Amino acid sequence: MAASERLNELKALVGAMDFMVRDFIPAPSIDEGIPRGVIVELSGPARTEWFLQLLKLHPEFRTFWAECEQSVLPTAIHQRGVDLQKITFGIIGKNTTQALRRVLQSQLFQFVIAPNEFSELRTYKAFQLLTEKSNTTLFLLGKKEPATAWPISLQLSIGMEGENFKIKVLKKKHGRPQ
Repeated sequence: MAASERLNELKALVGAMDFMVRDFIPAPSIDEGIPRGVIVELSGPARTEWFLQLLKLHPEFRTFWAECEQSVLPTAIHQRGVDLQKITFGIIGKNTTQALRRVLQSQLFQFVIAPNEFSELRTYKAFQLLTEKSNTTLFLLGKKEPATAWPISLQLSIGMEGENFKIKVLKKKHGRPQ
């Protein structure tokens, strides 16, 4: 089969496919929820509080919380009503890419949260493939400016307005089927 025929065949297959139907899970202050099996970048001053509320909504989910050096206090998480038995904390140092790849490959966790220390597109692409395969949502704690990598499916800037979260969607590459 010639390469051009094979390419046309693949284009026909892709065109015939409906978009990938994802599971969405309820999330604080987001009506449609958060998709599973994607990369989500969180930024803003209330990103950790919002994530803790998400964990509180889903006490059955197992979470891997990765940090380069310890900065989060498990007792503070427990004080917010989150079950610490469902969270595995990992101090992964500077080799965050390899450690997160192993965590995602394990397929043991529904949520993985880590600092966004990545700059190479191929790292994001690898994470995208691993999150889809494991149906794990990878939450990256962003820096001041959102990452420009296209494999990130959802970017949220999270602040507080009184007692409520104020969420601004910076990027969204998915949606619920109509």
